[in-house]
Amino acid sequence: MVFHLSRISKMCVFFGFFTVLLLGRLFFLQLIEGPKLTLESLSSRVQEVPVDIARGEILDRNQVPLTNTAQHFSIVIFPDQLKSSAQIAQQLAAISGKDEMKIMSLLQSNQRPFKLKTDLDAVTAQKINHLKLPGVLAVAEKVRYGFTSLGAHIVGYTNMADNKGVSGLEAMYDDVLRGSQPEYVAAMVDATQQLIPGLGYKKLRIGEGTGPSHVVLTIDTRIQKIVEAIMDKQIEKGAVVVMRPSTGEILAMASRPNFDANNLDSYLTSSTAPFMNRALAAYQPGSVFKLVLAAAALENKVVKPQDVFFDPGYVDVNNIRIKGWDFEKGPRGKISFTDAIAYSSNPVIINVGLKLGAEELITYAKRLGFGTRTKLHFDGEADGNLPAAEALYPGDLANLSIGQGFLEATPLQVASLIGTIVNDGIKVGPSLVSRFVTPEGTVIKNFPLSRGARVLDKQTAVQLRAMMTAVTQYGTGQEAYVEKGGSAGKTGSAETGHYDKSGKSLSHAWFAGYAPLDNPAYVIVVFVEDGMSGGDVAAPIFREIAEAVLAIN
Repeated sequence: MVFHLSRISKMCVFFGFFTVLLLGRLFFLQLIEGPKLTLESLSSRVQEVPVDIARGEILDRNQVPLTNTAQHFSIVIFPDQLKSSAQIAQQLAAISGKDEMKIMSLLQSNQRPFKLKTDLDAVTAQKINHLKLPGVLAVAEKVRYGFTSLGAHIVGYTNMADNKGVSGLEAMYDDVLRGSQPEYVAAMVDATQQLIPGLGYKKLRIGEGTGPSHVVLTIDTRIQKIVEAIMDKQIEKGAVVVMRPSTGEILAMASRPNFDANNLDSYLTSSTAPFMNRALAAYQPGSVFKLVLAAAALENKVVKPQDVFFDPGYVDVNNIRIKGWDFEKGPRGKISFTDAIAYSSNPVIINVGLKLGAEELITYAKRLGFGTRTKLHFDGEADGNLPAAEALYPGDLANLSIGQGFLEATPLQVASLIGTIVNDGIKVGPSLVSRFVTPEGTVIKNFPLSRGARVLDKQTAVQLRAMMTAVTQYGTGQEAYVEKGGSAGKTGSAETGHYDKSGKSLSHAWFAGYAPLDNPAYVIVVFVEDGMSGGDVAAPIFREIAEAVLAIN
């Protein structure tokens, strides 16, 4: 009896131990290895093709898309389900208008499911799907850039092959716009790789990542459209920036020549650099920089607005004669410092610059944002160039005082300068991106506006605005004057050191100003590469833009 009980006990222990092992194995397979085995099982019964998931939109301040995303259709092919490649190629070619032999070649060379890029319209896609061809499905995808897309140099572009951002905001915020959930067209198949009846084709998003989100900008598409339409008519190469001075918000920013993000190959060999964002590239600012000289001289009590000078039409610096831009007209005679800014008098400005000195001029140029990129944090933005004070001899200082020599600035930096003057001497950093939001409207991240910092005395800013008003009322910028509400600014014609085919010296044309005069709402900077004259070329463009923008409200 004892022997019998001992044997039973041993059997119970054995079966108990075996049961524990079995339960442990089941636990491991179900909870630990379960998801992996499920995916492996599904992968043997699911055929999938990745398709272009719709990226998040790049929206203006009023939620209007800049990209004007459109829809097109591609054909997804599952080779294992095809009955006759030749017949399929013939039918697809007949409906889509594509080359039959090319389709046939793709069908024969691909063993795994693939996407046939055909850019079909909805009607053609519907015809293909109505045929119910085994292994063939037309699926909707998004064309990122429609015919009326805006702000190409802001938005940038994506790689058509993998839908990843390459330049502009598309690249800078690719992870936000693209999300981390790939999308597939999937087919559930049986052991013979045939479609399981009733399950059909499905669009799936696999994984635990996030979907695409939108990037909301400070841009106003109404203003952006105005700017781009005027530029298309009047600016072959150049840039325009429109900014809200009180907040630093960029309302429009455009560069020319433009490019079509759907047809990038045709621009790769262009000599006009269409991919360059000229609003963020550095150029000689010319006489626009005289505002910086004036600010430094006024702050240092070197000059007062009413001080009178004699302008003989030239100035000699170290035995080198520097002529005024209107030297051929003869001496201008006695003029005030305000008149010197209005008429853009090189002799008077140079004399004031020499009296001020290089160190103070460079100090104020840095304070006003020259020589360092703005805090926009946009890829490709240039620092510009500001020479060191100790490297400036009298002749160099003379050139710098009138915006020539080794000085370079971006149109955005110039816009920031004008904004500071409008803001009574408070420098507010520019802003382009406002926030990230989900498609449902939930805010993911906000980008606060710059708080601003005082860099000029308020009285100095008031005096500078009076001088800029003189520019448009009786000086070199009369073509920029806006009748309704008024406008003020500064012209610039910057020598480049380059010449056209006839041997004529080339100059960049600038006009940088604001409107209206009371409670200025807009800072507008117009830059025309090789435009020759700020007063004759850039100023009228400024006026046309300002009048159209002011008419919006």
